[in-house]
Amino acid sequence: MSLTLQTLDPRHDPEPGDWEELRLAAGRLVTWRYDLLRAYAWAAQAPVLLTVLRRDGVAVGAVSASLRGVRPRRGRYAGYRDRAGLLDVHAPANRSQKGWWFTGGVREPERRDLLRGYLRGVRAELGRGWTSAVWREVSPGEPALLPGRVKLRLPTAPLARIATPWPDLGPWYALLDRARRDSLRRRAKTLAADLDIATGPARDLVTGAEVAALRAENDLKHRGRLFPLAPLPVPYLDALVGGDEVVAVAYRERGGRLLGLSLVLDHPSWPVALSWGSVPIEDGGRKHLYFDVYVRLIEWAIGAGRAGLVLGKGQAEIKTGLGAELVPSDALAVPF
Repeated sequence: MSLTLQTLDPRHDPEPGDWEELRLAAGRLVTWRYDLLRAYAWAAQAPVLLTVLRRDGVAVGAVSASLRGVRPRRGRYAGYRDRAGLLDVHAPANRSQKGWWFTGGVREPERRDLLRGYLRGVRAELGRGWTSAVWREVSPGEPALLPGRVKLRLPTAPLARIATPWPDLGPWYALLDRARRDSLRRRAKTLAADLDIATGPARDLVTGAEVAALRAENDLKHRGRLFPLAPLPVPYLDALVGGDEVVAVAYRERGGRLLGLSLVLDHPSWPVALSWGSVPIEDGGRKHLYFDVYVRLIEWAIGAGRAGLVLGKGQAEIKTGLGAELVPSDALAVPF
């Protein structure tokens, strides 16, 4: 096998001619579209290094990593690259996905060899000051597929997902305890009577500016975590919601004010709930929207014929109470 690496800075380097073909062949979500990668890279707090893996000249996978240098950064624009640091391998703009992936034609035994070649090539390009890699969203069984003799396991929040094999909401409601089931049904009716609630293509329901405003409310809750996600700029969100692969659940007052919004990255089998944001109660928001949105999301997934829905991280107790399973997820720190 001959492995070649194409390393890219999405801010400046043109899109590879076969990138979209590769993305779709691997079943990757819209956040891997190259124009969105470029917008994300400009807004990131650390430089983004995107690498296309080519086996015998054919693109078979990709890895996205943030270059976490030793010097502290201020602001969000990654204007320079340090001489030393670590590779933080993660998906752009969403921690419910992995930062590395392959097409279906790459068997598991080959993946370790490809990733070993990736680390060697990237370190040769960056220099010996880059001493380790952190692989995020590592599922059970995957550590053996990642290169490196020494691996430090860093437990992270589990990933919640719920299968939706039902013809309607009835069987899902039947899984819940009676008090939760009755509460969800009652609130769904009350909210539908008071608000305009719509589920459909995001481009028809919201603007990037509206998404940014509500995401900002939610992002404030997560500022304290290690390497928090930088706020996404309005141009990025305009491009995200303007395409064909994002679904929204939007709650509006009769006068039109947006009170709550969930965005879903669509996928033929397992869409990913990307974000939730709502107006605080003290600013005129409504109670119980967070619980109600799960009813709308699951109803949409059933109606769209999806196998299930990835509900993301956080609020594990609430999500398991709604029938979701928790998939363990770790980060692995691997010294070179």
